[in-house]
Amino acid sequence: MIRPFIRIRYIGTENIPEKGRVILCSNHVSYFDPVALSMGIRRKIFYMAKSEFFTDHGFAVKYFFRSCGVFPVKRNSYDLKAVNSAEELLKNDRIVGIFPQGGISTNRKSFSPKAGAALLAVKTATAVIPASIYFEGKLKPFFRITIRFGKKLLPPKDTSLKSARMFSEKIKEVILCQLEAEHQ
Repeated sequence: MIRPFIRIRYIGTENIPEKGRVILCSNHVSYFDPVALSMGIRRKIFYMAKSEFFTDHGFAVKYFFRSCGVFPVKRNSYDLKAVNSAEELLKNDRIVGIFPQGGISTNRKSFSPKAGAALLAVKTATAVIPASIYFEGKLKPFFRITIRFGKKLLPPKDTSLKSARMFSEKIKEVILCQLEAEHQ
């Protein structure tokens, strides 16, 4: 239904494992990002989304998100319930999608993550697939998007906060590198 109106080029889909747990970390440039990422792979992605989607927009929106496998996270805090939900999904060999920026960034060529996704990866010994979403201008019918899925990044065995922050920087560097390629 959406495909005739957008042109999405997927690069690196072979980097998404066919089974097993993984955390998908991507830059976040629009509300369309979860749909665009999900359309490029065969497996279902279970996304963390800001809790306001579940509390401020009524029952229909809450029901829609829940039926899509989305679960809430309270931003700018340590949300133990969201962490437990993500850990449970990972134990069951699912893909957990996280936008580590904590919100949409209007600068489409930047990526400034918070450490939460890296902390989860370190805590659960789960590989991270870095993803980048690139497009120019405003989202509109027939726009062009390039999505790159990088090779998996293995978290360090050291579970310290310092180690997780360093891993977060590594994720950031890979995503920024992918964004530099633009539509090439």
